Amino acid sequence: MSELSPLDLEQIEVELPDFTMEVYREAQRMRARAEARKLVEAESRTPVTLPPVRTLTEFLSIPDERTQYVIEGLLTAGARVILAAQYKSGKTTLLGNLIRSLVDGDPFLETFEVHQTTTVTLIDNELDERMLRSWLRAQNIQNTDAVRLVSLRGSVGSFDLLDGSVRAQWAEALHSPGVVLFDCLRPVLDALGLDENREAGRFLVAFDAFLKESEATEAVVVHHMGHSGERSRGDSRLQDWPESTWKLVRQDADDPSSPRYFSAFGRNVDEAERALSYDESTRRLTLTEGNRKQSRDAAQTAELLPQIVEYVGLHPGVSGSGLETLPGAVSAIRTARRQAVAQGLIVEVERQGRGGGKAYYLPSEPNPV
Repeated sequence: MSELSPLDLEQIEVELPDFTMEVYREAQRMRARAEARKLVEAESRTPVTLPPVRTLTEFLSIPDERTQYVIEGLLTAGARVILAAQYKSGKTTLLGNLIRSLVDGDPFLETFEVHQTTTVTLIDNELDERMLRSWLRAQNIQNTDAVRLVSLRGSVGSFDLLDGSVRAQWAEALHSPGVVLFDCLRPVLDALGLDENREAGRFLVAFDAFLKESEATEAVVVHHMGHSGERSRGDSRLQDWPESTWKLVRQDADDPSSPRYFSAFGRNVDEAERALSYDESTRRLTLTEGNRKQSRDAAQTAELLPQIVEYVGLHPGVSGSGLETLPGAVSAIRTARRQAVAQGLIVEVERQGRGGGKAYYLPSEPNPV
């Protein structure tokens, strides 16, 4: 910047008072706009009702209640649930079974008692209405008036619960929804521009407010598992928000036709993984026995049985340790050996001489003494 001349200095001295006044006037206008903005926001803001403040004495004066279940062992009264499901694992079918149980009173998955029927509101943003109608019709739900449905496919952005006025509209439209089933989380996060890895909690906070304002009783939010694991994708808030997490997985994550398994854990909820059987004509699910490990072990045992029989045929009198040289886990080989004996495929006898132990023969083989 070039040096100012005496003439420039004289000009600045003349203009400075007017410039300074203009700065003050502009600052005053900016303050007025800021205060006006605060006033308008305050006028449109929903009044906040503060929760009661109590002493511990007052708090403990209320007797403890026994844990109340809507669905025995799975859904406690007032609970929030995350249903974490693998891709194409059958979450919509599971929700159809859940709806039927909640409104008709049928045991959920033919196993868990429903203590009291209730109303259900399904908010779906994934399925085409025609497919959803077909799948729910197959459930043969009797108390259909107890179920309300909202299809958001194509208009997911309208479920902007982050906006207080929009949330109030939804709370009024769906007032007293009973159990809210929200399927599923990711599309609404995308529609609202929220990052699944960092901002899912923002939506869940607003969703909690919606549940309170609409006077919902319980809620189940469906969310997909990550491709590389078995926990809900994204924000860690998805782990600590719910009272319990239900999981729906496949035996083989890469095989859409492989068996499904269900488990649940959380506060006052602890259901170990068990297999689901599926009736295609009614779309009904039944919880059976056996988890994925047991299923894998059974498959390995079935594969080892003919190998053990063949090996015994080639090596009559082989010992148990000799059989354990076959390819496979020793525990699986021992299980298969016991099953082969139980099924009469091989014969187990006491070995003669030093060392003792067992020897194995085919049923038709002579047993040398």
